[in-house]
Amino acid sequence: MMKKILLAAVVISSHSSYGQITLNSSDFPSANDLYLMSDATAFPGMDESLTGANYSWDFSQLDSTTTGQHTDTLFPVTNMNIIYQAVFGDFGFLPNRSNQATHGMDFALGGQISVTDVYNFYYNNSNDYHQSGFGAGINGIPAPTAYSPHDVIYKFPVQYGNLDSSASGYSVSLPSLLYYGVNRNRVNEVDGWGSLITPAGTYNVLRLKSTIHEHDSVYLDTLGFGYGFNVPAQTEYKWLAQGEGEPVLQVNVAGGIVTSIVYKGMSTSGISQPAAGSFDFFVFPNPTTEKLFLKYSLQKSGDVNFSITDAASNVITSTVKNEESRGDHLLVLDIPSNLAAGNYFVKMTLHGQSVTRPISVTR
Repeated sequence: MMKKILLAAVVISSHSSYGQITLNSSDFPSANDLYLMSDATAFPGMDESLTGANYSWDFSQLDSTTTGQHTDTLFPVTNMNIIYQAVFGDFGFLPNRSNQATHGMDFALGGQISVTDVYNFYYNNSNDYHQSGFGAGINGIPAPTAYSPHDVIYKFPVQYGNLDSSASGYSVSLPSLLYYGVNRNRVNEVDGWGSLITPAGTYNVLRLKSTIHEHDSVYLDTLGFGYGFNVPAQTEYKWLAQGEGEPVLQVNVAGGIVTSIVYKGMSTSGISQPAAGSFDFFVFPNPTTEKLFLKYSLQKSGDVNFSITDAASNVITSTVKNEESRGDHLLVLDIPSNLAAGNYFVKMTLHGQSVTRPISVTR
């Protein structure tokens, strides 16, 4: 199947009239689709909660806060490991089979477990678009994890005034290491329609608000204890247009703080890229409340400095790892209990080069 490359629409005249639309399966992703997306941060005065019938949303100022671009690629499951095909593909071991996947991130757990080639599996059918589960290589062995029930992201048809909900969950057990379970509830409400302006164009859209509550449970075999906790409530605001596949704009909020902004297409402003170097890192969970895990990889040894700063570059806390060896590492940072909820940055510095990642703290 020829790969479709879906880019932003050309700007439509502001004098165009917009009517209420309805979306179905054909308006959402399929295997072999590729989307060019832009990442941004909130601009002053932005209020993502505003909505209504025949509403005009203007997010053109995201042009000045765009931080980079990335591609979302959906792979057909038939091109993947036969184990994933059996669980998520044409072998039909599950009632609803996924037909595509998107690639996630790699990480390590305590130096004992290597997690690589993480994939999220989705299924687009005539009834809904849902996540069926995910898969990852655990120490090099493909391990599928199915959602039961599925996480229903869109229920068709998507039209103004719709309200639906779904319960989903999954569990992961790594013998002699840990058990991790997730129970999630998603409420979807199509609460607006009208016109949307982003740096990539003007669109006729529906606005969908998803409210997500999640309770996680973990048991650590190595330490002999477990606990459960509620993840801060998350809200996903999505602006959806006909034939665009992914949202033309999505704003995620947790604990009242904007945690991520992604819109479809290219920005016209300059993009700041991470410093090129012999290292990289990512953080999780994000948003966080008490602890932050940093997974980082070094191509060569050296003194590594991590710091958490505010928007004015004031250092809140810092940690130095002297003569850190080449390879993968995991570090746990404590979030100061008196740190106010908000958006911050984690900076990693090695050999005079730095990479910065945004984080959000909720209370």
